[in-house]
Amino acid sequence: MAHPVVPPSGDGGRTPLIREKAGEFSARYTNFALGLLLGVATINLIDRSIINLLLVPISQDLHLTDWQLGMFTGPAFGIFYALSQIPIARIADRAKRITIIAIALAFWSSMTMVQAAAVGFLTLAMARAAVAMGEAGSGPASQSLITDLFPPERRARAFAIFAFQLPVGAAIGSLIGGWGREYLGWQPVLVIVGIPGLVLALVVWKWLREPTRGYWQPQSQVVANASFGETVRFLVKLPAFRHTVIAYSIWVIAVSAQSFDVVFLERSFGLKPSSIGTLVGFAGLLAMTGYYAAGWIADRLTTRGSVWAPRLPAIFLLLHLVVALFYYNASDVSAVMVLVCIGPLIPATLPLVLNNIQSLAPAHMRAQAAALLLTTSTLIGMSLGPPTVGFLSDWLSADHGKESMRYALMCMVTVGWTWAALHYWLASRTYARDLTAKDQLAADNAVTAGATP
Repeated sequence: MAHPVVPPSGDGGRTPLIREKAGEFSARYTNFALGLLLGVATINLIDRSIINLLLVPISQDLHLTDWQLGMFTGPAFGIFYALSQIPIARIADRAKRITIIAIALAFWSSMTMVQAAAVGFLTLAMARAAVAMGEAGSGPASQSLITDLFPPERRARAFAIFAFQLPVGAAIGSLIGGWGREYLGWQPVLVIVGIPGLVLALVVWKWLREPTRGYWQPQSQVVANASFGETVRFLVKLPAFRHTVIAYSIWVIAVSAQSFDVVFLERSFGLKPSSIGTLVGFAGLLAMTGYYAAGWIADRLTTRGSVWAPRLPAIFLLLHLVVALFYYNASDVSAVMVLVCIGPLIPATLPLVLNNIQSLAPAHMRAQAAALLLTTSTLIGMSLGPPTVGFLSDWLSADHGKESMRYALMCMVTVGWTWAALHYWLASRTYARDLTAKDQLAADNAVTAGATP
């Protein structure tokens, strides 16, 4: 029996979608698969966020400046992550995605442990680059899988749950990093945190199944593959795609700079690593509310018009900026604790951005579309954010002493998030038209392949 007519969130309700077939897998298995992908992504974020809690002892043991710490957390990771994204995503749009995810997870977990053997800046940076190359393999493939596992009207919420990786990974990484650093030291912490990834890689390899590529659209419109050149030429013609990538990249510049929040809290308030880890961990758990709220709101408002899909990130981001300004201007620990708990409750932008990018890309370009987003944002964002805030902190230290990090972070967030919100708003002006262009490409491909459009 056919399902009711449901307007898809992906196209903002422009045309009704007749659900003539059930999901390829049971709802129970689909949720299980999403849970596995969330687990992989969470380990990815644990490996990234835990470094933030270890920056101070790493700098002390290896005698690094703030600028070198910025290079370690930024370009040493970002450049190699970006360079690895496109080749791996190219394979993911053709080959078995679960195999790519399992291999990538095992590799970066191993390299996380190798970082503990660093004896100086060069060896530390080389190990970090290896972690980046491994982590580049999971994101695009996972996002492509989610798009095939969930129907359009449930996809924003699925991406919201997938985006739990950020708050949950930050929470777990901060707790392990803060308490582990205080009682074990930074090297044992890096060894311990790499072990779960090796175990989960085996689980993914054995239990995750590959869905049909482009399952929720007519299979006559699903092309076997597209070259990277074809993908880039099509997507860059879409203003909504361009503005979303620019906005997200600018946002990442500021967010990656916030890896120095731990340094700010230690220097300005004298908090212990375990206290910071607990505070950040609790905030991460609260943030799940904001992430799911973003997906829930998006799935409902976008049925009223596709303009809301890219407009919501701009609105939510400006709300986050207001809280951030109070946070960086706080003069006592009590105010910091209150603001750290308020910010995560505001709907998040990440799940909406991931959903919008996947909605704009045809099925045979989705992994590469995600890779373009992640490559550009990482190459620009992580390569510029940490070194810039480190440089600003060193420069401002002559006038502001230990408070220099506070003002450096405030500058980065204010400029970055305001600029990003502007581009999200510009994306909303052509989003509906660009979705139509994507649908037309799929129809043209069907005609070329000799199918009925």
